[in-house]
Amino acid sequence: MRQHRIAIQMTFEGTPHGTDEQYEEFLDAVQEHLDRLGREVQMAASLVDRTAEFATSIEAPDFESAVNTLLVDLRTALHASECHTDDWPQYVATDRSLQELQEA
Repeated sequence: MRQHRIAIQMTFEGTPHGTDEQYEEFLDAVQEHLDRLGREVQMAASLVDRTAEFATSIEAPDFESAVNTLLVDLRTALHASECHTDDWPQYVATDRSLQELQEA
């Protein structure tokens, strides 16, 4: 087993569009749910472009196993964060880019 550094970039679309503050609250909720799952993730986001990048280290036998672990945790956090008030926007991922990061 070894540590794999992984980052996933996602673009989100709100329906209705929503404010920057609402999008930031959504991302905060995603981060909170990842923390609850015990997944330490660094997040960078653009409020204007509605993008977010999630990066983490995962110990696994290979890159594919590490990716599967991250995707399961991220999907769980995203689903948990979509519990919203009726008049709040719902954010749906529209674009994804996944890459293995090199050790520093």
